[in-house]
Amino acid sequence: MRRPRKSFPDTSGRGFKSLSLRNMYQVYVLKSVTDNFHYIGHTKDISLRLNEHNRGKVRSTKAHRPYTVIYTENYWTKSAAQKREYYLKRGEGNQWLRNHLKELQVW
Repeated sequence: MRRPRKSFPDTSGRGFKSLSLRNMYQVYVLKSVTDNFHYIGHTKDISLRLNEHNRGKVRSTKAHRPYTVIYTENYWTKSAAQKREYYLKRGEGNQWLRNHLKELQVW
């Protein structure tokens, strides 16, 4: 049995479009519970990816586990999520992210 899809307003004014969150990509920020280490990545399944990070399956985050998700953004395409991840990891984007997370009091 399929799960019902969520709906959201269609900006074209023709009613509602079907939205499946499973088809979206997420850019995420993890924060280590044990120290001040942060990690930025993208995925299609955030709960599975967090589990991989916390089980030590990701080399770059293995030494700082466990993690919690402190920020996410949703994107329709993998390429859009990759571009945003790249932006948030560098220069101006990283500074914006730090300031934004400080405002949210999670950094």
